[in-house]
Parts: sequence; C-alpha cells; structure tokens
Amino acid sequence: MSEPKTFFVNRLPAFYEVLKKIKQEKEFEDMIRTFLKKSFNDDIDFKVKRFLEIPSADYIPADTEYFKLYSELMQLYTNGMYYSTVVLSGVLCERICYDILLKSKININGKPLSPEQISCLFEMNLSYLFPLLSNWGLINQKTEKLMWEINQKRNEYVHPKKGKTNMQNDALNIIKKVTDILMNELRLKVEPKGSAVFPFKNISQFHK
Repeated sequence: MSEPKTFFVNRLPAFYEVLKKIKQEKEFEDMIRTFLKKSFNDDIDFKVKRFLEIPSADYIPADTEYFKLYSELMQLYTNGMYYSTVVLSGVLCERICYDILLKSKININGKPLSPEQISCLFEMNLSYLFPLLSNWGLINQKTEKLMWEINQKRNEYVHPKKGKTNMQNDALNIIKKVTDILMNELRLKVEPKGSAVFPFKNISQFHK
C-alpha cells in the first residue's frame, strides 16, 4: 500500500470573496492578520539571528532599481528563504550592471554611445557583459569576479541537477558578495544629505 501524500490547499481567498459580497469580511481579515503575525513570530529568534548575519552597508542610494531588489534580498534571507535569496542575487547583479550602464558616458572610437545603443547591451550574455564593463573601467576586477561567482551559483539553483544541501550557507555567502559589490561600486564616498532608510522600514515607498 502506498504511503499517503501531502497536498496543499488554499481556499481562503475564495472564501474571503464570498464574505465580501455579504459584507462580513472584517472578522475574517482580523483572523488572517492574527495568523500572519503568529506565523512571523513563531521563529522570531531565528529571524533576528539571520538579520544580524547580513553585512553592514553604508550610504547606498535608496531610490534606485537595484536597491529595491537589495531590500527584498535582505527580507528573503531574514525569513529563511534561501533558494529565493540565491536566485534574486543573480537578478540583482544584472540590475546593477544595467544601472551602471545607464548612468555612464561611454565612448567607442571617440564617439559616445547613444541611449539606444547602450540599451542594446542589455541583451548581452552576462558572461560577456561582466568583463566588458571591467574592460571599460565601469566596474573593478574584484566586482567582475564576484558577479561571475554569483551568476554561476544562481545558475546552479535555476537549473538544479540535484538537491542543495547547504542552501543557508550558499545564501549567506552570496548576500555577502552582493553587499561587497554595492560597497565597491555604488557606496557614496561622502555622507550625503537626506533621509536614511533603515532596512525594512518604509521600504514600500520605493516599490510604488
């Protein structure tokens, strides 16, 4: 006799829509709110530990596309979502490359590349884009090496051939490398004027 299987079922959204039609959704929302708070707090000690493992970072521009992804990355790792942390790190490296290209003035044979020509570079394979940015002096060699390592690890997770046994270790190492890249390439050298954004606080304003 075969072993019983475990299944996932979520009919709560459909039930909620029924309650909305009869204007009795408030109590149900309160119940879900209580459930989510309890779910978050059940392993709060582990979340605190993981949050404190994330490397420090100083003066990264917070109104940028790459920071939106970095804020999500910190939340994923804090919540123990290691697989997603590794995969998003690869996406973040790609975003950093695009943002660097967009803000740079690039000349080829004495002629500046147009915005349209620069956007064509977004189609390049990353294994070619990383050294190209390094050769143009837009990123340093350490950053190129870190980006290549992150992309390789991300590919291992996107195209898995076997189970991962050290996902937490992989996720922590990769978030350290991402933070190194941000500090190497994008940290403001002088303390800026403006508002500082603490991790997770008011992050939603950058996702509008």
